[in-house]
Amino acid sequence: MLHSTRSTRISLASEELRAATRCVAILLTVVVFGTLGFWYIEHENNWDLWKSLFFTLITITTVGYGDQGLSPTGEKFAAILLLFGIGSATYSITSLVQIAVTYQSTRKQKMQNKIDRLQDHLIICGFGRIGRTVADELAKANVPFVVVDCEPRIVEEALDHNFLAVQGNSTDDEVLHQAGIDRAKGIICATSSDAENVFVTLCAHELNADAFIACRASNDSAARRMERAGATLVVSPYTTAGHNIADAILRPKHAQFLHSNRSGNIELGEFRIEEGSSLVGETVRSIGERLHTVVFVAVRSQDAKVPTRPGGNQSFSAGDAVTVAGPRDDLERLYLEAEGVVELANC
Repeated sequence: MLHSTRSTRISLASEELRAATRCVAILLTVVVFGTLGFWYIEHENNWDLWKSLFFTLITITTVGYGDQGLSPTGEKFAAILLLFGIGSATYSITSLVQIAVTYQSTRKQKMQNKIDRLQDHLIICGFGRIGRTVADELAKANVPFVVVDCEPRIVEEALDHNFLAVQGNSTDDEVLHQAGIDRAKGIICATSSDAENVFVTLCAHELNADAFIACRASNDSAARRMERAGATLVVSPYTTAGHNIADAILRPKHAQFLHSNRSGNIELGEFRIEEGSSLVGETVRSIGERLHTVVFVAVRSQDAKVPTRPGGNQSFSAGDAVTVAGPRDDLERLYLEAEGVVELANC
């Protein structure tokens, strides 16, 4: 079935290409025929190829610039060109426009079909500097997402990066539904407008109360409004940048460690222990004996509001949220074990 669908899409694309090629060929044939015909007939009247091309174009486009001093034979040829050339040119141009419109419509429908098949994806509202950075990081991690932006040029840029994208106002419920808000795991409000981010937060919270909502805020006042609107996480890039610069000056070793980890193999991650996972009942020490490179940073039990620093004898229960640091490969193994996909001893 999948092979049949792919073959059908390739067939349709090839058919559109053949139709466009046929139209261009007809148009070029008419222009070349008219140009060479006028030049051959009127060359004794000092018509060069440029004047012949010019007269051919004004003939088939019905523009006309008055009497050009045609000979009787030239007038007969012009009449033939008018009868056949105008029809051929009109057919070719109209067909090319129709093919372009059909291509855009088909492309949009294919995009929507891909979005409709997504589950537990993320929605990025706003494809500015913050949104692009988030999109790049999600793409590296193979996390599915949809970009929403109202600017056609910005949406085209997202499509050029092979990102799924929807053009429209992110405060519009219909646009959010097109992006799959009801099936989304979370939404990232990364527009440059605090007011728009607050409104998107309200809409997203209403359409999907379980979705994780992360917002970009320009100041503390806007951050508080977003939290009241239902945002799960609010980040101020200016405040964060200021803290990073201060850390680099006051605690250079600490800042250097964080920067190297961001671009290196060591990562900070979080996972939740599911029912049926063999991590249930395990202790920090017993897991550490098998994964020496993983450090347990914090654990938050299901009924706790604040995470705590785990001791070596602390055992894990289903529902615990665990923050760890270590090499990416070891963390991936731990994530699979927490979900009950594999047993740690067999990794």
